[in-house]
Amino acid sequence: MIATIGFDERHILPSLRLMPYDRLILVGGRDSFRSAGFRRLRLLEPDLQAVRVDAFDLRDCLESIERSVRQARAIGSVRISATGGTKILTMAALLAAFHEGVEAWYCDPDPVRLPVLRGVGLAQAFLPAEQAIVRFVRGRTPLDRLLNLVVDRGFARRTVVGAVRSLAAKGLVEEVIESGHKFLLPTPRFDLLRDHFHEEPGKA
Repeated sequence: MIATIGFDERHILPSLRLMPYDRLILVGGRDSFRSAGFRRLRLLEPDLQAVRVDAFDLRDCLESIERSVRQARAIGSVRISATGGTKILTMAALLAAFHEGVEAWYCDPDPVRLPVLRGVGLAQAFLPAEQAIVRFVRGRTPLDRLLNLVVDRGFARRTVVGAVRSLAAKGLVEEVIESGHKFLLPTPRFDLLRDHFHEEPGKA
């Protein structure tokens, strides 16, 4: 189980009592791991793993939790308890659960399962042509070259153009014109989501 932590272990204890788990990973800020609450949790769970983040930086929290989910998933099933810590840390935990398609719970004190579909990750919310575009965009990418690369994957050119517009409408890419040529640029939001679009092994 991956749980967010603030300064008071009482926000986490209901999760530990009510939800089964084999390993405990706590995600929190520097001061959280210096608190008396964390020391008491360490006495209860001496083998717990601590992941330190900037609890007021959404991107840092999100990337750290997603990385922890992927590492834990290689060993067994994963669930997230998003009860402790700052609002930003809690939000990041919920986003990570949605992106990675794992269970998310809030326990205060009764457990409430949050509306995340287990096994359904973020990439599945995008059309195949959109997913292909995301895999090819690397910094400032010439639009014509990008279109040709995706068309070579078996998509109709009209479909690819529509997918580019859809990604732009979602705030993930933007078109710019330089010296009469069009380029596609990833936005900061795009960088947050890039890791979810790795191509599956064995697929061309």
